[in-house]
Amino acid sequence: SAGRYDFGVFVDWAQMGDVSRDAAPGKTEYKDLKELKLHARTGQWARNHSQRALVYRQLIKALPCRAVTADAAVYRDIVGNASSKRNPANFPLPEFVDGAAVPLYCLKPESLGSVHAVISCVAGEFPDVSHCPALPAVVSLLMHWSADESQCFEAAGRLLACNEPGRRMLDQTFLAYQSSCMTFGDLAHKYCPAAHKLIVAAATDVLEVYADWQRWVLGDLPFAHAARVMDVFLVEGYKVLYRIALAILKFYRKHKAAGATPRQQDSAGVKADIQVFVRGIGGSVSPDKLLEKAFSIRLFSRKEITLLQLANEKSLQQRGITVRQKRYAHDHVETLLLTTEHVCGAFLSTDWEERKRGGNKLSYFGTGECFVFRMKPEMERYEWVVIKHPELANSTPAGSEQPDEGTPPTSTTDSAHLSPFLAARHFHLNVRNTSMFMAGSVDSIIIGGGGEGNALYIDSELNHGRTGRCTTFDNPPLCTESFQIALLEVWGFQDAMAT
Repeated sequence: SAGRYDFGVFVDWAQMGDVSRDAAPGKTEYKDLKELKLHARTGQWARNHSQRALVYRQLIKALPCRAVTADAAVYRDIVGNASSKRNPANFPLPEFVDGAAVPLYCLKPESLGSVHAVISCVAGEFPDVSHCPALPAVVSLLMHWSADESQCFEAAGRLLACNEPGRRMLDQTFLAYQSSCMTFGDLAHKYCPAAHKLIVAAATDVLEVYADWQRWVLGDLPFAHAARVMDVFLVEGYKVLYRIALAILKFYRKHKAAGATPRQQDSAGVKADIQVFVRGIGGSVSPDKLLEKAFSIRLFSRKEITLLQLANEKSLQQRGITVRQKRYAHDHVETLLLTTEHVCGAFLSTDWEERKRGGNKLSYFGTGECFVFRMKPEMERYEWVVIKHPELANSTPAGSEQPDEGTPPTSTTDSAHLSPFLAARHFHLNVRNTSMFMAGSVDSIIIGGGGEGNALYIDSELNHGRTGRCTTFDNPPLCTESFQIALLEVWGFQDAMAT
């Protein structure tokens, strides 16, 4: 019951307007889903703080979760519930929030430390969460209807641990987050064509603008609007976030239509302009009006959106983006990969896009300009073995790759195509032994092959690797044969004379 808890302990009531702190909760349990949806969409709980808090507890408690999910008791054991204000500096935000700040909404300033403490504990108890920039806003919102930090922690944890098939509440990996940004772009193009055209005309990089879509909803919206979003989000799930962001985009377009025709500017300028609009949206768009617009959009079904998101995830994986890693290096030739303690790496002369020519089959490519090296403990460089032993180039054994019938004879004048240093394939070389420069798939990156193993093998998560002797570079293991990657750097080189 509400009488056992003070759900407003973290709230600055001077900012809460006509929301009642002391009113009787009213209806808090629903058996009819249609009635629950109607009450969530129409703001039935918006003016009764205790009612909303108790409804949220019921909704979050009903989420199907993993069998072992850290709860309020775990939080109390690890952190305890603060009897005095906490210092946010003692609880730095984890890297997975990607620099997202905590929006204070209508919390007391001293409640910021409690939000930090909850997020910090989430990071410790949910190690599989690797990218979740929405979490600071979600925890801050939940704190408004929590009687103590441990309740807020349990609520956030259940949102992350929800395992109902086909349903998710929050993105928890970079792959999921990035695919949701692409999916939002697809939805904007289909359902907000006028607004999409405006963004295309105004911004140099549309996807960079749409990468902020979640922050518009969870972070930039004023509290009264964000609380109404939370009402429907807890009832209907992730799809609601797309609806609200599309509605925001429609209102932004209407706002811009009243002014001068926008000039094209860098994407950062457009992102900042949208953020200013969303933060001040209360002046022109009420929470009721925002939700009415959001639910008037005849959106794809949840199943269709899930399929679209999965298709975007697959596209990203093919470009080299994995669950945890957000950087990719195809479309850039001459990349330099570095491994710590022991520092080793490779200079690679060919675009990683080349790997796709073999379809799903893992095949080698690259040129004789590739080499591997180590910098610590001693600096050593291992070049293509044919440079020091040119006779190996003519020792092609039976059964190795031969030139096609239409391949012209080697010519020094056509070096761009046939020089072993500049061609991505070496038809006249002992491919099985001495020309295995680079290979890659969604599962791994391989540099140097032939003989006993690979000069460098790196897994799809860019977390673990192996090194061994290979005949292409005739190198010893570059460091410990099996290693964990503490830091990986990719450097690109540009030909200044060609630009």
